[in-house]
Amino acid sequence: MNQPTKPTTRYELKYRIEEDKAAALTRWIGHFMEPDAFGEGGGASYPVHSLYLDDEDWSIFRDTKSGLYRRFKLRARTYSFAPDAAVFLEVKQRQGETMWKSRVQVPRGEAIRIMQGEPARNVKSTPGLEEFLAQLDRRSAYPRVWVTYRRDAWLGRDRSQMVRITFDREIRCAPPTLDMSEPPQWYDVPISKGVVILELKYAGSYPGWIAEMIRTFDLTRKSMSKYKHSVNVMLSGMAAGQFPFDRPPSRHTAQSVRSEEDR
Repeated sequence: MNQPTKPTTRYELKYRIEEDKAAALTRWIGHFMEPDAFGEGGGASYPVHSLYLDDEDWSIFRDTKSGLYRRFKLRARTYSFAPDAAVFLEVKQRQGETMWKSRVQVPRGEAIRIMQGEPARNVKSTPGLEEFLAQLDRRSAYPRVWVTYRRDAWLGRDRSQMVRITFDREIRCAPPTLDMSEPPQWYDVPISKGVVILELKYAGSYPGWIAEMIRTFDLTRKSMSKYKHSVNVMLSGMAAGQFPFDRPPSRHTAQSVRSEEDR
């Protein structure tokens, strides 16, 4: 079933912290937040697997690396490699500290077809799908790298404040698999070793307890792009002959990728 999601505008602040501080923060925020409902075993933790797309010249990567004020990422995200697991086609756009994301859920087979430039068969047109196809076409993008990590996600008990805090760790990467199967081998991202990426996401302004948390734990903003550092690993591996140089698929236009149902 196709489940579109409207773009949500929010602010996103990132911090690099060590494991001991992450543990202390987790205990502290437990007074104000609760684990994400999708956490495994009733906890806050679950895996995230993202297949990032870029063009042959890595222009999306280069925009990220240069810190371009307005930039975006294009990815297919899943939380399991099971054949029937849901896949979300996402466009994450950033302008300074402001971020908005559009996503659409599609069957795995349809996601594979779309990313290979083939017409989708059983996906109705939605704003999220149209945005993904537009960016896919604009950059002639195709799958370039897998990025995986463990995420602990917490949601504010007061849902009206729309506060979400995540802790990401164990970041690894791999060359793309065009059938979205799990890569045969994952590779460490050395710069992330021993690092936990804390992300604070909110809409409007954050509540007073967030400001208290930042003061109490002496948090200093320091971003770390999981995509950027994973691509660096891939490029080094390509240069050393560890990974093959991939080639883009034959490219259809967005018009040709429209669902056959919509024609």
